[in-house]
Amino acid sequence: MPTDIEVSSARDLTLQKIGRNVVNFQKMEAMLKLILKVTGFAAPVSKGREYLEARAKSHGTKPMGHLVELAAKALHGKTPSVPKDAGEVWVTHSISLGNESQMKEWRKEFRRIVGERNSLIHRMLAKWNPSSIESCRSLCEELDAQRERILPAYEHLESVVKAIRESHEELARNVDAILVSALSERAHGA
Repeated sequence: MPTDIEVSSARDLTLQKIGRNVVNFQKMEAMLKLILKVTGFAAPVSKGREYLEARAKSHGTKPMGHLVELAAKALHGKTPSVPKDAGEVWVTHSISLGNESQMKEWRKEFRRIVGERNSLIHRMLAKWNPSSIESCRSLCEELDAQRERILPAYEHLESVVKAIRESHEELARNVDAILVSALSERAHGA
């Protein structure tokens, strides 16, 4: 018969692995929200901040499955256009990860990830007996296997977020350089 300490240790390890997987799913959801906030939009510069805040708010409470569908379209869609009669400078931002068939593959993979998340919350935890060492070991094995299955998608989202951040940094550097050059020309030409 296992001791209380052995059961407690098995339960603690299981809880750590549950937490790890839940945190990974939450981070993926946060990355999807960031992608949706800053990708596939066009807005006047004067309303850019307001537009981005509204986009973040609109996606803030959506479930992961819905975020996946929106992100598939945003990451595989067309570059948004600026109205021909725009009376001010507009900013657009888009990322293209491929064509229609690649979007279907991306969507399929991330729907699988949503299924993994749902499996953890609705199936795996429901059958777990925290007082049983065997149940703890079994769930730990499932959790480790699940982590391995979701890791490629997690890393993919990380790479997309990294690319977005790098593109924004590059844009900021270029805008700064253009402004400095324009001000310098203006000062020398005036």
